[in-house]
Amino acid sequence: MWVLSSTINSFLIAFPALFSIVNPIGIALIYHQVTADRSRAERTALAWRVAAYSLGVMLASLWVGATLIGFFGVSLSALRVAGGLVVAVRAWEMLSAPEQNEGRKQEQASTARGTSDDAFFPLTMPLTTGPG
Repeated sequence: MWVLSSTINSFLIAFPALFSIVNPIGIALIYHQVTADRSRAERTALAWRVAAYSLGVMLASLWVGATLIGFFGVSLSALRVAGGLVVAVRAWEMLSAPEQNEGRKQEQASTARGTSDDAFFPLTMPLTTGPG
């Protein structure tokens, strides 16, 4: 019983963080626009490929991330401060020009050609599991 409550507790902590990183609502709109001219089979294959790549990127970040910041001697506190500063700067830029970033994301997504071309970049890395 303790294992089940621990698992539920971990899920309730991790789900909001992952939901905010992945942003499924925003990505669904961009994905729909990018794949509007494709067949249902191509969209399904692309969605599965993006999901697999996203899982790989997130698991690699989970396993390699702590080792990598430890290798460079960065403390968790310093990483939090730097991350907060990056978020603050990006938020200020978004307030200054709110539609510029979304237009750029959609432009990057629409320039890719084949299913294998756009499965990792730009749909997986900068859009689905990117910095937010």
